[in-house]
Amino acid sequence: MDRLCGIFNKNFVYNFNIFEFFRLCRYNPKVYLLKKSKRNSYREKEIPLFYWSEIKFIFRKKENYGDLLSKYLVEKISGKPVKFVQPKKQPWYKRNKTNFLAVGSILHHATTHSIVWGSGIIDHEQEIAQADFRAVRGPQTRDFLLELGYKCPEVYGDPALLLPKYYNPEVKKKCKIGVIPHYHDYKLAVKLFQEDPDIKVIDLLTNDVEEITREILSCENIISSSLHGLIIAHAYKIPALWVEFSDKIFGNGIKYVDYFESLRLPVYKVDFIKDSMTAEQLLQLMQDKPLLPEIKELEKIQKGLLESCPFA
Repeated sequence: MDRLCGIFNKNFVYNFNIFEFFRLCRYNPKVYLLKKSKRNSYREKEIPLFYWSEIKFIFRKKENYGDLLSKYLVEKISGKPVKFVQPKKQPWYKRNKTNFLAVGSILHHATTHSIVWGSGIIDHEQEIAQADFRAVRGPQTRDFLLELGYKCPEVYGDPALLLPKYYNPEVKKKCKIGVIPHYHDYKLAVKLFQEDPDIKVIDLLTNDVEEITREILSCENIISSSLHGLIIAHAYKIPALWVEFSDKIFGNGIKYVDYFESLRLPVYKVDFIKDSMTAEQLLQLMQDKPLLPEIKELEKIQKGLLESCPFA
């Protein structure tokens, strides 16, 4: 009995939650303390991260490459596995626990207990909670947060820009142009470009970040309607042009402007591609467009992201 009381007194003061206490252990405090101890150590070993998941939300068999980059990079940087969490759907007894948001237009999923590192807005309509903002994707996101009266440092960048620091294989160039459609546009892009051997259409639905990254690296130039197609190309210093294939992409396009402004890239008129084009014709579209950020701007963004990283 004395031994049991010792266990109880040592841990109970710091961990006590009366409702959970009676629910879990009823009349046995030792059971409660053992369960609580396991949960605390579990949280320390994993990073509670929210990212958009096609598998969990849409029940697809594969994830979207851009969203999966969040999990991949957080695990690489932290050296810990990621635990997927939904901040706004946590059980009541976990709602005051810290969670993280990184890559993606996912700020509307944050709560007051979220730490945000590099996320952005999808439009100006969704409600955003007053989270702990360490970095945001770009000036458009920061300005919106400041208008809401929130504090947000002038630290910009999509964390996907850090990918070459954690995965940088040598890949031989195999084609002139890689077309990276948003996954909503993939079937249309395949139909438009399947006849040209100099054009590679890359499918962003995947469960393997490194495989898709190698496909991108095998291209001399990139044409993309996917934001992360552009971001990864820029990160690896591959010339990239923003285009549109349809109006199916969610949001008002602010995420592209947000990203471009973070790197001081001019925002240009986007070409809408609806007909088949050859590699040479696509290369013509790339003429006189800002296809790469300045190296000093890219390095500045990368430095700011690493310095503000909450789990580095």
